Amino acid sequence: MNSRQLVHNYFDRAARRFDAIYDAEKPMARRLAERLFRRVVVERFHLICTLAPCGKEWTVLDVGCGPGRYMMALAQAGAARVVGVDISASMIELARQKIVQAGLGDRCEFSLTPFAEFRDDELFDVVVATGYFDYLENPLADLTRMVRYCRGRILASFPKRWELRVPIRKVRFLLARGFVRFYNRGEVLGLFEAAGVGLDRLALVDLGRDWIAVARVP
Repeated sequence: MNSRQLVHNYFDRAARRFDAIYDAEKPMARRLAERLFRRVVVERFHLICTLAPCGKEWTVLDVGCGPGRYMMALAQAGAARVVGVDISASMIELARQKIVQAGLGDRCEFSLTPFAEFRDDELFDVVVATGYFDYLENPLADLTRMVRYCRGRILASFPKRWELRVPIRKVRFLLARGFVRFYNRGEVLGLFEAAGVGLDRLALVDLGRDWIAVARVP
């Protein structure tokens, strides 16, 4: 079984549990555990939702959109068109339900496909990829496609290789029959250079567990 199928199976099983991280109302024990181990998920959500909006009519491509939290937030922030791409049918279904309930169906679209097979005739002002590069065997290919579809900014997260929780996360994914990878700062910079984004157009924000890359394209 290849890494793509492992990731697909893992997130199909974990869709609702992962989505619950964003919920404000939850038992105290769960809030404490997530604050300790998954705080970065919420921190990067708030950071990217702050950085993404543009001053004009703007569009978003959310690669690895998961349960649609970014899609809904960015549509509510004024994005005219938001396209979410994911390989997990369970994640897409959760996202679709949220979007419809929020009355945002006219601005949000979904593509249940690997990003390598995604096709669209438009370029996007903002390309978001959070919790996505964690699960790629060949991240350069996907980043290069993101650059190709972008006419503004790429906002993407990369989990750090040298961080205390890395061994725990590796073991957890191994036991769950998943796939996960990690990066050092030089690898993230090298990926963007190889994808055609000069370092003068790239900033890395340190969120503790993750790097958040903010890249201007072109």
